[in-house]
Amino acid sequence: MRVIDLTHPLSDTLPVYFPWHPKTELTKTANYQEHRCEVTRLSVGTHTGTHIDAPSHVFKGAPRIDQYNPNLWVKDALVLDFTPREPHKEITRVELEAKLKQKGYGVVIKTGWDVHFGKEDYYKTYPPLSTEGAEFLVEMEVPLLAADTPYTLEVHYICLKKGIPLVTNINNSSQLREGMIKLIAAPLLIKDGDGAPARVLAVLE
Repeated sequence: MRVIDLTHPLSDTLPVYFPWHPKTELTKTANYQEHRCEVTRLSVGTHTGTHIDAPSHVFKGAPRIDQYNPNLWVKDALVLDFTPREPHKEITRVELEAKLKQKGYGVVIKTGWDVHFGKEDYYKTYPPLSTEGAEFLVEMEVPLLAADTPYTLEVHYICLKKGIPLVTNINNSSQLREGMIKLIAAPLLIKDGDGAPARVLAVLE
């Protein structure tokens, strides 16, 4: 068994897309010399770094992150490889139809864009999943969708309306080959959370 960490580490250098989204802050509140231990205060937004969006992120009254059965966070998933990918080039329904033939599996979209994470162009130039592609994934009854990019607002609405959590900004996609993996995407258990930072792992048999 091999485990690949698909998570961007939390740090105070993480990029923020919207100005109203809180920045990540890590502050030492105890140290070895004075307190005989080390403690760090973490201040982080619910949609920071590698994270999972719940439907309540965009729909009032929709399910929240703590309301999901934990079985959802461990899924057989298909890695769909779209590398190399040009900036802004949408992942189309036709491309997805050529790769995804069976219903009911989680999906991991690999574009290679995670290497830009933390740079100014990451949110401006990523190759997005198209709205038609998102609609196809809904038709294929995908229970959990992960990508090494953000998602457009329209894709948020299409997938989250159907209760499909969005695993966003995964890391180390170059270590994934196209095919089946066991995906572990465990969000922080935040009461009434609209989303949560997550530790995301790929387990290869």
